[in-house]
Amino acid sequence: MDEKLQKVADDFLARISQKPSGAKPAKPFVVATIGLPGSGRTTVAKMLVERLMGSILLSSNSVRYLLGEAGMSWGENIRQVLKYAGRRLLADGYGLIFDGNAADEQDRKNIEETTGPAGASARYVRINIDPEIAKSREKDKYDNPGWVSSFEDFRVNTTEKMLANIDERAELHRQLKSSDITGLAGEVDNNGSLDSLQKQVDEMAEKINRG
Repeated sequence: MDEKLQKVADDFLARISQKPSGAKPAKPFVVATIGLPGSGRTTVAKMLVERLMGSILLSSNSVRYLLGEAGMSWGENIRQVLKYAGRRLLADGYGLIFDGNAADEQDRKNIEETTGPAGASARYVRINIDPEIAKSREKDKYDNPGWVSSFEDFRVNTTEKMLANIDERAELHRQLKSSDITGLAGEVDNNGSLDSLQKQVDEMAEKINRG
């Protein structure tokens, strides 16, 4: 990792390591989300952080924010920062919740490489949503004039580009079979209300806690 990227990684780690949820778990663990943009990956990840003891959220958009501030590209740089921070936190005994989309095989490979040194196993939560519902929710969010982009809630792109991204990614998600996702903990449906999603995530967290 070059010096400029290392500074981004250290900054990211310093910010997120201040926010562990409760005491450290009995054993380090990793949970990652799989879902379209607008499917509620970050919402689900935050719910899981609240319910899985000693877990820390690793948000891909927070890394994008820092890379943008440093004038650096995303792509592989995001993976490297997440891997660096994840390995450090796992070595310290924490659990990790990734909110980035792990539908891409390369991203799942990066997560597996993150878990390796700590001997932790990665588990995945798949979020199912109708692409048109995802687009409607993203449009509502991105059209909000009061939204101030930040490390905690980064505005990735324009509304139009985000909606186009959902269309582009939808085929990948249609082709991805759940049976091909090694370590899949289960699936949740986010076509309905927030209360419905909350109940499903509660059940998922209980399942993950049971191992």
